[in-house]
Amino acid sequence: MWLSVVAAAGLLLMSGCSDTMSLPDPTSLIRPPRLPADKEVLKNVIDRQLPAGATEVRTRSSEDTSSIRYADLDGDGTREAIVFYKPADNTQNLKLMILQEQGESWVKRLEIEGQGPVLDRLEFADITGDGYTDILAGYGVSGEDSSTAASNVLMVYSYIEGTLQIHDVKLPYTDFALIDLNGDDSKDLALVEMRPSTGTDIRVYQYRDSAFQELSSLMLPNKTITGYYNVSAGKVSADQNGLVLDIMVGSGSYTQIVVMKDGMLESVLSEVAAFKDGLVKSEDINGDGIIEIPTLKLPVGWDKFANKKDIPMLTVYNQWDKEDGLIKIREQYRDASGRFVLPPFPEELLDNVTLNTVSMVDKYLQFVRIDDANRQWIEEVRFFTPAQWQNESQGDSWIKLYSTSSQVIAYRVNPNGPLSTGRLGTPLS
Repeated sequence: MWLSVVAAAGLLLMSGCSDTMSLPDPTSLIRPPRLPADKEVLKNVIDRQLPAGATEVRTRSSEDTSSIRYADLDGDGTREAIVFYKPADNTQNLKLMILQEQGESWVKRLEIEGQGPVLDRLEFADITGDGYTDILAGYGVSGEDSSTAASNVLMVYSYIEGTLQIHDVKLPYTDFALIDLNGDDSKDLALVEMRPSTGTDIRVYQYRDSAFQELSSLMLPNKTITGYYNVSAGKVSADQNGLVLDIMVGSGSYTQIVVMKDGMLESVLSEVAAFKDGLVKSEDINGDGIIEIPTLKLPVGWDKFANKKDIPMLTVYNQWDKEDGLIKIREQYRDASGRFVLPPFPEELLDNVTLNTVSMVDKYLQFVRIDDANRQWIEEVRFFTPAQWQNESQGDSWIKLYSTSSQVIAYRVNPNGPLSTGRLGTPLS
């Protein structure tokens, strides 16, 4: 755009025109990107419906950055748009607006007042079991951290025949999940609430006889936790669903698994079983549908170093076994500062990889095989200055992982090693 303006000015000057004041201001040529036509229509309808000074809001705990969500709430094959907005007076509760798609336009169907000034969570699922999508809206208090706030409240709404049924339930939570815990093929509503100086209260509800009924509850009595950095729900073993809680304790953390057995909730790990000096998220690392539990491992050969904080730790992913507890299945290296993560080592190298003791945090890392008499190196990470990177990046198969104006982090594999088929490290999201 700027080049076009400059070129136009040059042509005017070359043609002898002196009235350059007639040129448009370059900033007047800048326009915000246009939305797709259907979204533009909806946005215009919403803007006309919003009161003066009101603003649309999105959830504070979701990666979805959109303030407009879509769902077929009544099962008629036509989309509804769900919008939460904040009135001009920030101290008021949020408002919930539902619009319905009609041809090429949208019509406002209803509007209600929410239960708080902040939208913490928003989920859409058939939690009442009637075959229609329900709205699960979690409200919070402005300024509160959702990982520790006990003041969040969950509301459940059902949109039926153009009207919104507000279920008579206000459930306090720190986090919640939808998961079948009792094995009846129906989704249960599991709420985790951290109670300061008391512990963690976990309650599971199921919608029966037109009401949410509590199936079971469990109190994890720990007075030292400072919050949760991740709550997952899913398979914790091949035939068992459960909740996985990654819990902060000071600068460290531990992971707890909660399952339902014979209709009762129970925790299956001790606080020390999955304790770690850091925060690593539990996740399905190998794609088998089961949530793995991370722990940190001191590399072989580093036990004599005095300052443990300067030792690059390996991350071990474990699966829970009902009989044997946590069983190792994968290992990988994750940068403690959150700048990058290397892919897991192949399964055949489990417990057979360590860091060469010449490695230094933020300078150089070399991973070597323990089961090889010559300690064959398999991959390495190097920290370059921009000038060094300019000289080195032209060869030697370096792959950039992370960079700033003052540093480039890159890695490569041994072309004669077990990873020679090629692997890529990825930035840590």
